[in-house]
Amino acid sequence: MPTDDRQNTDRQLTVPLDVRAACRSGAVETGEVPLAALPRCRDMAPDGGQLAYRVGFFESQGVQPLAAEVHIEAALALECARCRQTVVTPVTSTSQIRFVFSEDQAEHVEAEAEPVILGREGRVRLLDLLEDEVLMSVPLMPVHDQPCAEIAAGQAYESGELPEPSGEERENPFAALAALKKDPGGDQ
Repeated sequence: MPTDDRQNTDRQLTVPLDVRAACRSGAVETGEVPLAALPRCRDMAPDGGQLAYRVGFFESQGVQPLAAEVHIEAALALECARCRQTVVTPVTSTSQIRFVFSEDQAEHVEAEAEPVILGREGRVRLLDLLEDEVLMSVPLMPVHDQPCAEIAAGQAYESGELPEPSGEERENPFAALAALKKDPGGDQ
C-alpha cells in the first residue's frame, strides 16, 4: 500500500467520526488494515494478517435511529484448545449496531443489535468498532481441522483424565470395605 493511502487509512480509522452525520449521509467505510495495527488484537495477528472491513452507517426506524452494519473478514492466530499450538482460524462476522448515549438507552436496544454508547460529542473511532467486532468473533474453542499433532514431551495437556500410576501396585479402594464386611463387629 502506498504511503499516502496508508496514512489516509490510518486517519480514517483513528480520527473520531461524527456518527450523526455518517448515519444521515449513509456513509460506507471499507478497507483493509493489518491486524497488528489493532492494539487489542495484536496477539491474534498471524504474520502479515489483514482485516478486511465494511462499515455501513444508516438511520433506522426504531427508538435508536443511529445505526451501522459492521462486516469483517480475517484469519486469526489462536491457541488450539486441544494441543495448545497455534491454529490459524478464519473468521467472518456481520453485526448490527445501534448507537446510544446512555446505559439506560443501551438496555432498550433490540436483541438482534449491539449497543455502542457514544460520548456527548456523538463520535466513534472506526478502529474501536473493528476491534470490538474481531473480539466478539473469536471462537470459544478454536481447534485444528485435522487431528492435532502429538503432544510434546513435558508439555501440559488437560484431557480431564488422571494418569495411570507407573510401576507400582494400585491400592484397591474397596479393600477397606471388604475387610469391614468380613469382620462386621469391628473387633479391635
